[in-house]
Amino acid sequence: MAEHSTTRRRLGIRTNAAALANWYRIRPYATGVLAAAGIALLLAWPDIIAFYSWQSTYYVKLFTAAAVSATLVVSLNLSMGYGGLMSMMHTGLLAVGAYATGSAAVKAGWSPWLGIPLSAAAAAAVAAVVVLASSRAATLYFGMITLAADLLLIEAAQSWDPVTGGVNGLTDIPAPSAMSTDAFYYLALGVLALACVVQRNLVRSGTGRAAMAVRESPETAAALGIRPWTAKLRIFTLSGALAGLAGGLYASANTYVSPGTGALDNGLVLFVGLMIGGIGTLTGPVLGVATATAIDYYTRDQGHYRTLVLGVVLLIAMIVMPRGIVGTWRATPLGRRVTAPPPDSVPRAAVPESIRAAAASAEPGVPALRAAGLHKSFGNVVALDEVGITVAAGRIHALIGPNGSGKSTLIDCLTRFHRPDAGQVFVDGQPAPSGPAAVGRRGVTRVFQVPHLFEDVSVLDNVLTGMRGRERQTWLTALLRTPGFRDEDRTQRAEAGELLAFAGLAGREEWSADALSHGQKRLLEVVRAVAARPRVLILDEPATGLTDAEVEALGGLLRALRDRGLALLLVEHNVAFVMDVCDVVTVLDAGRVIAEGTPEEVRADPAVLAAYLGAADSQAAVSAEPRQAREAREATRATEAREPTEPAEAP
Repeated sequence: MAEHSTTRRRLGIRTNAAALANWYRIRPYATGVLAAAGIALLLAWPDIIAFYSWQSTYYVKLFTAAAVSATLVVSLNLSMGYGGLMSMMHTGLLAVGAYATGSAAVKAGWSPWLGIPLSAAAAAAVAAVVVLASSRAATLYFGMITLAADLLLIEAAQSWDPVTGGVNGLTDIPAPSAMSTDAFYYLALGVLALACVVQRNLVRSGTGRAAMAVRESPETAAALGIRPWTAKLRIFTLSGALAGLAGGLYASANTYVSPGTGALDNGLVLFVGLMIGGIGTLTGPVLGVATATAIDYYTRDQGHYRTLVLGVVLLIAMIVMPRGIVGTWRATPLGRRVTAPPPDSVPRAAVPESIRAAAASAEPGVPALRAAGLHKSFGNVVALDEVGITVAAGRIHALIGPNGSGKSTLIDCLTRFHRPDAGQVFVDGQPAPSGPAAVGRRGVTRVFQVPHLFEDVSVLDNVLTGMRGRERQTWLTALLRTPGFRDEDRTQRAEAGELLAFAGLAGREEWSADALSHGQKRLLEVVRAVAARPRVLILDEPATGLTDAEVEALGGLLRALRDRGLALLLVEHNVAFVMDVCDVVTVLDAGRVIAEGTPEEVRADPAVLAAYLGAADSQAAVSAEPRQAREAREATRATEAREPTEPAEAP
């Protein structure tokens, strides 16, 4: 009986696996059919509802309002989902766009067609001002700043009578060309489609990847040459422009706008729709708004309880489906991304040509990175005391020392995450810039001690993010998907695939980065840094937690990079690994350089033995011996043991 039960279980697993494989094959077609059916339903909605109901105008206006709300939620998703910028002022940006359209039409007599693009420009300008005023604010504080900005916008709308009409607002705002209800519905659908295309194109470009990098880790983004405040400015300004477009449509659809339009309680539907649909997804906002609008419609007769119902729905959704509809679907076996499993053994590919090109740009005879007289103290603690170091191209330079010796502080000063109290840093013979992002753009890239992968995106997108500083196309060409942008995108993706194959990560391009092992994550971080084509690559304890095989793979990768002319500065506690791969070793102790030289010289230095390696521990000295030298010595001893010993001559 047990055998039959086991057989049935095995057959069940095979049947489920076969069914799942069949579903993966037909899923793209099923998704396409559902999308086409949804689009066809939206396009035919005025005719459908006119056939079934005498209140067709009401229901067409209801769908128009839903399309406007969906446009606003897409803009909010761009800010919060992809930019990581908590915004409490998107209803205020909606009001800015609505007032821009209404004032242009009612006060200035402009055509409503001019008022709609004006609404996008006005809201974008307000969003840009808010970002510039709060560029250093963290996520929660940025949310509080946007809440204050929303309240200020409402107050301005109430007080600026000549433009906004004061507390009474603006009325009799005309629609573009006196459009009919059906025509305006199609206009709203077109703007929603435009917002979705803008979101998709932006997210799948260097601008979007830079914003997501800042969302995940501003420090890592800066080390790759990405200015965090610039990325925030772009993503939030574009988000504001889409919110302004929605505001222009809102004013024309409702023929009025008042200060209450920007009230935060009007944004509850937005947050409910975003959380229900799935924040940080492309299609989630539209599905979420459809769900939230349906809930709001069926509770329209409940008065003040409508807000309570939406709040309860939002709470339940965040508890039951924290990823939203789309995110939860993607987490199931039916909805997850299908990736081919990599082969068991992937031979390391040849060194990509792009690494050679990066090395060829170096000036001969000039150190890639040099520091002189660096001094840094924290209160009464002196972390660096007149430290100097020179890292040459085509060399692996190790920095070792006991805990608290100042290694991390030195790296922070070299990459400008800390500003030294005294001393100078030179990159290619020129003074280093003052900011970490500028240092990254000058060719000094860093891999942090603690893994700083962008785990919510794919392995390929991690590598493409490293190429952000090399891009020649702008955010506008990315939105328009010009031929130049498409050519550059294809080139970058091909190069990223070569780099991943070079690191032994072929076949994992579409994997989520958090699905990799610890060792693969460390290798991916190195590949992402190399993708920036740096002159200097600084690695802070990259071998920590790696297996012997992964350490060997890392060593081979570093040697290949050195052979192509990169300058590598390696901070590592694995002394055996350091002595095996490095050409020059600098030893720090108590913030001072106590030794510098070849691995053999440093290993024999009495000061180093006393301070770090341990003078009395001969086994540690043996383990620190380079692997090649140790294997050669052992082979010589074995050969001598096999050779016959000649008799000694008689005196």
